[in-house]
Amino acid sequence: MKVLLVVIISVVTLLLVAFLYFKYRLDNISDNKNLMTSVDLEMDKFIKKEEPQAIVLGVYKDSEVLIKGYGQENPGKSTIFQIAFVSKLFTASLLSILCEEKVVKMESTLGELIGKEYPLSPEAKQVTLHQLVTHTAGFPKVPKALMDIVTQKVGKDNLLDNPYSHIKFSDVLNYLETTEGKQKPGKFEYSNFGMGLLGHVLEIVTGKDLENIAKEKLLKPLSMTRTSIQLSTEMKDALIQGYSSSVKEAKLWTFGALFGAGAFYSNVDDMMKFIIANIENKASITEVLKSMQQLSKDSTSTIGWMQPGYIEKFFGNETIVWHNGMVGGYASYIAIDQQKKIGVVVLTNKAIDVTMLGIMLIRQVRTQSWHR
Repeated sequence: MKVLLVVIISVVTLLLVAFLYFKYRLDNISDNKNLMTSVDLEMDKFIKKEEPQAIVLGVYKDSEVLIKGYGQENPGKSTIFQIAFVSKLFTASLLSILCEEKVVKMESTLGELIGKEYPLSPEAKQVTLHQLVTHTAGFPKVPKALMDIVTQKVGKDNLLDNPYSHIKFSDVLNYLETTEGKQKPGKFEYSNFGMGLLGHVLEIVTGKDLENIAKEKLLKPLSMTRTSIQLSTEMKDALIQGYSSSVKEAKLWTFGALFGAGAFYSNVDDMMKFIIANIENKASITEVLKSMQQLSKDSTSTIGWMQPGYIEKFFGNETIVWHNGMVGGYASYIAIDQQKKIGVVVLTNKAIDVTMLGIMLIRQVRTQSWHR
């Protein structure tokens, strides 16, 4: 018995020492002064494992931009992707801008803003815009009532085959009459429905559709000319085919409602402009975007962005904010660190999780410098 106890203590001690040594190495990375080589190595490891058809990387550091394509199709800075639920960052930005313009307030309620036009449950009337944009309103990711609509139309086996195309604005309004399944507000619960609803509220308040609000308030001021919900002819020509995780050609996901949750298309060039606007102080709009980080201190989410979790902190990325997304044939990741003035975006045309890749890339960008 004593021998077994000694063995167990020895093994635990060795594991602890190994872990502490590993963590020490993580926290004390030497700067090899060749950032491009470092990100290439991270990308190569990911590509060998996941085999994406195309994947494009954007890096911002020291006021310099690196854009590089990888994979069999070697995408460029103009290649169009569905950016999936990274779209929420645009919806959150629009809310912040409209608050700055005093069109709405963060603490405005649905009852105040749309309650006279549409019937709302007592719980829905009390929901604030701040709760919607920080995922603390209590709405589920997608309410069961809406998932039942999709299931009835396509069946349980096809729920991931363009599901949001079957949800209409009238379905959203019908749910707001009952808000069945809604939890008490205050606790973080990531909600595609909540952010999509926020987009509709902004449409109702301004009398414009979300795409036109985005173009007027955000995209044109930042010269993001290849970012939209509806594809122009030029964007269609630049759109890359998407693939499922099993490398089958995937249909584009379209949205019958809830556009603010994940309906935008973009390219890495435009996404880098968005990153720079969130980091630098070069235009009045960036002050609005930067102020978003200060408006929610008690939530897992800031205004649209996600705060670093255990994994991010384990790899030393304590001061980043980030977001990711995935639809039927595309995946995306974006992260910025305003303190260190760095940013990363990854876009791919395969439905694979690129979050861990993004974490490792932002770590390399944080610790490595450009080769001079």
